[in-house]
Amino acid sequence: MTRTVQPTADPVQARRDLETQGVAIVRDILSPTQITDIRRRLLAAIPRSEADGVPSRGYPFDPDRHNRRVFHLFNLDPVFVDLIRHATALDYVRYLLGEQFLISNFSANITEPGNQRMAMHADQGYVPPPWPVQPLACNVAWLLDDLNDENGGTRYVPGSHLRGHGPTAGDVDETLGVEAPAGSILVLDGRVWHQTGANRTVNGQRAALFGYYALRWLRPQINWNAALWPDTVASLDAEFLHLLGFYSGNTEFQIPNGHRAPVHQPATLAQKHTGFVLGPAAQPDAASAPAADEEHAR
Repeated sequence: MTRTVQPTADPVQARRDLETQGVAIVRDILSPTQITDIRRRLLAAIPRSEADGVPSRGYPFDPDRHNRRVFHLFNLDPVFVDLIRHATALDYVRYLLGEQFLISNFSANITEPGNQRMAMHADQGYVPPPWPVQPLACNVAWLLDDLNDENGGTRYVPGSHLRGHGPTAGDVDETLGVEAPAGSILVLDGRVWHQTGANRTVNGQRAALFGYYALRWLRPQINWNAALWPDTVASLDAEFLHLLGFYSGNTEFQIPNGHRAPVHQPATLAQKHTGFVLGPAAQPDAASAPAADEEHAR
């Protein structure tokens, strides 16, 4: 039987685990004091979310109502902004995706006694096969409780990220349970097959935050322009909003928003982020550039 991936403080080992298993556990990222504080803030965010009309139970991708979900975390507490762009987390995101990524979602999953396993899936399962040899997305989970087989810890199929496709209804594979201490981050390649485990405890919860990142040309799971409250947007800096894809589509800053548009790209960002998500931006020479009246006619 394959041995499940082990927690490590060695980034070289963590990257090796990502390459071979599709999963890595990096321990000791949060202190006990930070864990307690963030967990308290998460639980306090639940009634705020529900008061805003975003429920914490009953989503169609859960098998029952024993899973609690909290979405739109950036509206609920600034600590979640700090976590989603934590330097260590982003190191692993860049390792898997490169520099051109955005924050696609950030949500909480709290398993309660009696919850059943989630359906097996891969986080880039919306991509038709065959998949490219590099992931298009990844997840960084912040563990606010110890993760184990009893309390609904994540289960995965080792090496499944190398198969070039997601799971189908007929697939039967051995899964391994993640065992990791609170304060760790769990990094998942977007291609790896995994699921929330069953919580078989009598009265134990398992809380984790899931930061989902994708290449910048992919549509994010959350439309941040629609979901973020105006006062939240006003509190966020331009660099963070750029990580959300708030100012532009996948042409980035090459096409400005018009004067009447409700959102405008800051000039400092446009000067700093000159890359083109779909590839290098061609700079036409004088001979190939269209005449001004020809371009206007288009």
